[in-house]
Amino acid sequence: MRSSAEIYNEVAQRCSSYDKKDKKDCFCNMAGDKKSCLNCRHFADDEHCRLDLYDDIAKKL
Repeated sequence: MRSSAEIYNEVAQRCSSYDKKDKKDCFCNMAGDKKSCLNCRHFADDEHCRLDLYDDIAKKL
């Protein structure tokens, strides 16, 4: 389901189950991080939503 970063951002903005991953051992500026599927706990490394919400939200964009 590989999409553009913009689509992942838009889907995450509309997702009621978005849950941002913790970046452990990172002393970086978190304020600039955008809401995106790519930094959601429910988004797997092989780029799919474990809750199966992505497709329904993406269809409505």
